[in-house]
Amino acid sequence: MKNHTARKKILFRAALLALSLEPGAVMHAMGYISGSSAMMYHNLGLFILVFSLFDDQMNLGEHIFRSFVLIVVWGMHHVHDLSSLRFTLSLVILVAILVLIWVKRDLIIPRFRLRLLLSVTIAFDFWFTLPAHSASMTMTPAIETEAVLMFFLMKLSTIYQQNAGMHNELIAHLANYDELTSAKNFTAYQKDVFNYFGTAHTTHQPLAIGLLDIDHFKLVNDEYRHLAGNQILTEVAERLRNVLSQYSESYQLYRTGGEELTIIFPNSTVDEVLQILIHCWREIRSTDFVYDKRNIHVTISAGLSELALTDKSPDDLHKRVDESLYTSKRHGRDVITVNGATQDIRDDAVKANLAYFVKGVYPVSNNLERRRVANELVLESYDASKQEWHCSGHVHLDIDTRIEMMRETLINSHYQAIVVDLSVAGLLDQSVANELVKFFNSPDGPDTLYVQLKRVPALEILIPMAEFYHQHNIKIVLTQVGTNRHFDRINESLKYMDGINLKIQSAEEVEENAITFKTTNEESYEVLQKDIQFWGKMADTWHVEFILDGVESEAMNEWLQTQTYIDYLEGSYFGKPTLPLLKA
Repeated sequence: MKNHTARKKILFRAALLALSLEPGAVMHAMGYISGSSAMMYHNLGLFILVFSLFDDQMNLGEHIFRSFVLIVVWGMHHVHDLSSLRFTLSLVILVAILVLIWVKRDLIIPRFRLRLLLSVTIAFDFWFTLPAHSASMTMTPAIETEAVLMFFLMKLSTIYQQNAGMHNELIAHLANYDELTSAKNFTAYQKDVFNYFGTAHTTHQPLAIGLLDIDHFKLVNDEYRHLAGNQILTEVAERLRNVLSQYSESYQLYRTGGEELTIIFPNSTVDEVLQILIHCWREIRSTDFVYDKRNIHVTISAGLSELALTDKSPDDLHKRVDESLYTSKRHGRDVITVNGATQDIRDDAVKANLAYFVKGVYPVSNNLERRRVANELVLESYDASKQEWHCSGHVHLDIDTRIEMMRETLINSHYQAIVVDLSVAGLLDQSVANELVKFFNSPDGPDTLYVQLKRVPALEILIPMAEFYHQHNIKIVLTQVGTNRHFDRINESLKYMDGINLKIQSAEEVEENAITFKTTNEESYEVLQKDIQFWGKMADTWHVEFILDGVESEAMNEWLQTQTYIDYLEGSYFGKPTLPLLKA
C-alpha cells in the first residue's frame, strides 16, 4: 500500500539521519577528552556532519535539521567567542553555503568537484576562525592548516567510493529502465510480473495487468518524423505515471514494445482498476500534444484482464490481456476492452438514452414504516432494441450534464438527499468540485449531497480536496471496500471520509464461492459476519456512517437487524432502482 510504504520510507530516513549524525556527535565528544588527538577527532566529526549534507534523497526538513546540528557544533567551538565579529562572519559564510547546497542541490550533488569545493570551504571557515582556545584545543596556524589539509584528503578519498556507487546505480537504472521514456523496460517487466504472479498465487491475492498501445503511432512517425514520435511517447508515459501516482506507488508502468506500454496492478482486481485505466485513457485523450508548434491528437487503445485460477504462468494472463487489446483495435481503437468485452466509455456516447434511477437508503430499524433517508443515483441506459433499461457501465458524462440530470431527479422525487458516484479523477478536479458546490448551494439543489468513491486516491492529494468538500458541507462516502485486503490504505483515509459502504455478496455469489472453495453456506455467512464486524468497527473508530448494500430478502434484513455498527441498509429487498416519477 502507498501509505504503508510511505511510513516505512519515513522510518528508514529517520534511521539514516540518526546514523549520519550520531557518529559525528561521538567524534566531537571524543575531541573534548582525547588531549593531543583532539584536532583529529573534531575534524572527523566535522567531516561526517558535512558529508551528510550531500544526500540526494534528503528532503528540506532533513536538510534543516542536519544544518542545525552543524551550527550547534559550530557554536560549541566558539562558546567563549559568540559575540565576536569573527564568529558572526564565519556563521554567515556557513549559513550561505548551507542555503546554496539546498537551492542548487541538483547541480551540486552529482558533481564531485563542486562538493569538494564547498566541503573544503566549510572546513576552512571552521578551522581558521576558531578562537585561540577551543574545545580542548590550542589553535595555531600550523594546526589550522593541518586540519584543513586532513579534511581535504578525507574528502578526496571518497571520490572512488561515491563514483563507484553512482556508476552502479546508473548501470542498474539502464538495465531496468527505458532510456527514452524513463518507464521500466521489458526486462524489468519479465522479472516483476514473474514475482507478482508467484506472490498472487501463493497468497491468493488478485493481480491485474493493463496493456496500452498508442493509436496510429506509425502515422505520427511518418507525418511528423521520429523526433515527434519520441516526444509523444515520452509525454504519454509521463502522463500515465502521473495518473498512476494518484492511486498507488505499487502500480508500475513498463515500456514493453515500440509504442506499447504495460501496467501491472498488484493486489488489485479488474473491477478496482478499470476506473484507473479509464482515467489514463481520458488523460491522454484530453491532452494537447504539441510538436514544432503543431497540435497532435493522441488516443490509446487498451486491454485489461486479471489472474485466473487456471493460469499456470504469467504468459497465460498476458495472452488474455493481449487479446483484449487487439479486440479494442478491431473495434476502431480509442477504447478499452476488459476480458474480451469492449467498454462503452467514449465521450460521444448517446446521452439522450441515459437517466439516473434511484434506489433507497434506509435506516436500520424493525419499523415496517421506516422512511428512506436518501436516494442513491444509479446511471442507466435505455436499449431501444430490447426496450429495457440496464446499467450504463462507464459512460463518460461531463459534470454539467450530470448536474442537469441530478436536477431532473430531484424535481421528480420526494427525497432531497442524494448519493452520487464520483471517480477519483472527478474528485481531484477542482472545476468539478466547484460545480458540485454551486449545484449544492443552488435553490434547486439537494438538502444533503454525498459523493461516493470506489477507490481511495493517494492520501496527500485526497486531504486538500476532502477539506474543500467538507468546508461546503458535501459528504464523502467510500464504497466497495470489500475485504480488509486494502486495510492500511483505507484506514488512514477514513479520517477524511463521512461514511463507508460495504457491498455484501448476493445469495448466488455465496453459493458460487461455497462450490469454488468447498465451504458450506453457513461458513460463507460467518465470513460475511466477520466482514461486517471488521468494517463496522472501523466506521465506529473513525466516527463515520456505516452503510450496508446488498440486502436481498426479508430473512437477510432480519438477520442484519441483529448485527451491530450498521447505520443504513440498501438493496433489492427495498425495491429495484426506479425512475423518479414523484414516487421515490
